[in-house]
Amino acid sequence: MKAGRVEDLVRLWTAVFTAGILVLLVSGAFAAGQAKPGGKAGQFPAPPAAARVWRSQTTGKEYRVWIENERLHAEWTNVPAELAQGGAYIRTECQRVGTRWIGSSQTYLPFPCGTTENGKRVGKWCRVLTKIEFRRVEADRITGSAEGYRRFDCERCKIVESVMKDFVWTPKDPGPVPIQR
Repeated sequence: MKAGRVEDLVRLWTAVFTAGILVLLVSGAFAAGQAKPGGKAGQFPAPPAAARVWRSQTTGKEYRVWIENERLHAEWTNVPAELAQGGAYIRTECQRVGTRWIGSSQTYLPFPCGTTENGKRVGKWCRVLTKIEFRRVEADRITGSAEGYRRFDCERCKIVESVMKDFVWTPKDPGPVPIQR
């Protein structure tokens, strides 16, 4: 082989090797931010005793809400027994951006994937990360919007088509308990 041709091949393989390493590094960075299957996703802070429980007027779900270290946290509290046995959760963390709180909700829930011949609904447990925004956080009302799905790929546990849905939360037990500590 000619020397120039060998140098060209070495340069080509070096470029291919470098590109492969970059792809691995970038994909690893994205994978690090996603929930891992078979286990709890990330650490979620324990709520303080003063955290207040709020009820969604949209879904009936109840969330313990608190603000700590410049972050708003919310955790689903009235998980039905059959879902709790499977480890279901909804955990939200947001940062303040101007007058709003913007962040994400990590969920672990069964998603509907179809029906059997007998008409029985079939579901699959999936970890899904969705967007959420709190527009107003007041003493007697929390309003915002959260990402929902129009179409969901059960095989890959991915939202195919999403939609933002408005919500309103009100205190479960009205009273002077603050949400901030």
